[in-house]
Amino acid sequence: MLKVLIVFIIGFIEQLMYTAYILSVTKKQVVPSSILMFTYMAIYLFLIAYALKDAETAPMLIAYALSCGVGNYCVMLWEKRYEKR
Repeated sequence: MLKVLIVFIIGFIEQLMYTAYILSVTKKQVVPSSILMFTYMAIYLFLIAYALKDAETAPMLIAYALSCGVGNYCVMLWEKRYEKR
């Protein structure tokens, strides 16, 4: 269960970065978007490789998918909050 929680937390952080990447691409920020994409892909590939080597693959991947949704939701709320100002 601890592994699933760790994957959830890492996935959440990774999704925050991915959503920031999408926003930086939208704003045509070349360097930040490139750095964010590299970091996102490195974390993503590490997590998938880690999950596939473990006996708890399905729960880890479900926790990862859930954390991605929660991370995206948080960043979009944050952006929407500051968009109104």
